Amino acid sequence: MKRLFTFILATVLGTTALMAQNKQTFEFVDAKGKVIPNGSTVTFNKVEEFVPGVPEAGLIMPADISVRNISGNAQKVILVGTVKNMKEGVLQVCFPAGCKRWKKVGSYTSEAGDLSAKKTDLTSLEMEFSLAEQATNQANCTVQVQLYTAKKAGNDWVTDKPGPKITIVFDKTATGINTVSTEGPVTYTVYTLQGKLVGKGISSLQGLATGTYIIQKKDNKGVVSAEKHIIQ
Repeated sequence: MKRLFTFILATVLGTTALMAQNKQTFEFVDAKGKVIPNGSTVTFNKVEEFVPGVPEAGLIMPADISVRNISGNAQKVILVGTVKNMKEGVLQVCFPAGCKRWKKVGSYTSEAGDLSAKKTDLTSLEMEFSLAEQATNQANCTVQVQLYTAKKAGNDWVTDKPGPKITIVFDKTATGINTVSTEGPVTYTVYTLQGKLVGKGISSLQGLATGTYIIQKKDNKGVVSAEKHIIQ
């Protein structure tokens, strides 16, 4: 079992290790100030009132994620997002300059914005999933976002060097593991990062405590995916 877990962990973290070999310019940071590793999936399932105390103003699911410039120099940054699925809601992003609404599955690119050279400065993504007025428990959204340095091309700013990439899941009823094509019933095997088995062959991920896990997903043909997953 230990040998199997070591193989799974090495596979899941391989991309992160490669990224770490290169000097990074930016990093994603969670609400507690901890760095979100490249390639991670972060799930948000808390629903809030857009205007506290006024439910008729609408409901949102905010993503409390910020960006930090760790290069030591002021930088221009661009955020590129790919909405993989969206149901009963709209995604709004106000980073790094101006707000945009991502309304359907597809790819989106922000305007270029400035990030301070101070490594203590954090700039919020200001990302939130706004639930439709008649949204049900099926409301959800999965978006992959990546940071890029920006360079001048004529009169425009365009993406230059790629930085960290994470997947953000909004799902109030589950932990929001990425959707992967499967055949037949799906089960999960869950480990802590230390290799401790949390659950084997379970049919649902609801109820997992806050933390970081290695989650192996299987259908009736075998392993479909294995990934590191952060539950906020």
